[in-house]
Amino acid sequence: MRAHTLVGVRGALYRPGRPRPAAWTVAGVAYDDARIRWVRAGQLVVRLESYTVVTLAAPCP
Repeated sequence: MRAHTLVGVRGALYRPGRPRPAAWTVAGVAYDDARIRWVRAGQLVVRLESYTVVTLAAPCP
């Protein structure tokens, strides 16, 4: 069985500014982090809880 849990997002982190918020940096932010409301997400971040390691017979082209 393979399992994963969504734990946060990665994207552009903004900071307060006048007249509008300003882009600051790119960051991964957990869902329970107060900064989550300042992220314009581009990717989900997941935690692998169960996985299988495989060996490929030949390199991918």
